[in-house]
Amino acid sequence: MIRAQADVRSVAALVCIAAVSAIPLVGCAADGPGLASLPAARAPLVVFVAASVAVPFEELATGFEAGRPDLDVQLAPASSATLAQQIAEGAPAGVFASAAAGPMGRTGGRAVDPRVFATDDLVIAVPAGNPAAVAATADLARRELRLGLCAVGVPCGDYARQVLADAGVEASVDTDEPDAASLLAKVRSGDLDAAILYRSQVAAVAPMVEAVEVDPPSAVLVEYLISPLRTPDASPPSVDAVAFVEYVLGPGATVLASAGLGAP
Repeated sequence: MIRAQADVRSVAALVCIAAVSAIPLVGCAADGPGLASLPAARAPLVVFVAASVAVPFEELATGFEAGRPDLDVQLAPASSATLAQQIAEGAPAGVFASAAAGPMGRTGGRAVDPRVFATDDLVIAVPAGNPAAVAATADLARRELRLGLCAVGVPCGDYARQVLADAGVEASVDTDEPDAASLLAKVRSGDLDAAILYRSQVAAVAPMVEAVEVDPPSAVLVEYLISPLRTPDASPPSVDAVAFVEYVLGPGATVLASAGLGAP
């Protein structure tokens, strides 16, 4: 099994390599008995997944593969906005797991019946020991604070900006990161004093990163959606894609709960 952990381009490259390697060996029968009759390699199931839930999806992919020795689930984690754009442009994905509803509507009509599979909320993430003494949302207006958010248009960035707007805080943002995973990494390394991130993400790396509660409490609710995808030529989703979605919504709920995510 090969599991792609890089970006969308690396997954696309893997799929292309697999396609080339599966080309029938025309005229090679003399090289050995039975070569011409070997079945073509089964295409992998490529799952485009929001970077913030890539870790639990590793476990979900492993569980789904159990008992399916001919199936290779490959994950492509990135921001939901980037993944949606890639899907609309014809990327070879079979499933899309998004951190918000908006990107599902930007897949060029390839998403089929998106459903909520998990929920989360937001916290202020700070490095271990909270060296900048961040105690509430209002502290994010401090100009000396090194603050990071996800970029505008990325779900974690849009959610964070809604939290700030609801609290009436004008924050000085020092960096706009492409996805939640890269933002979390900068908090963990101490390059940032604070960021607004998903609670489940921060809990997964505690105590290297600590959570400060958003105060006043925010009404922003994070909803993760999942959908099987039509093929780039508009054919129905594959059987494996539909089955993987049902697995996430069914048996996979235990994995998601263990990762700190809420039920739909």
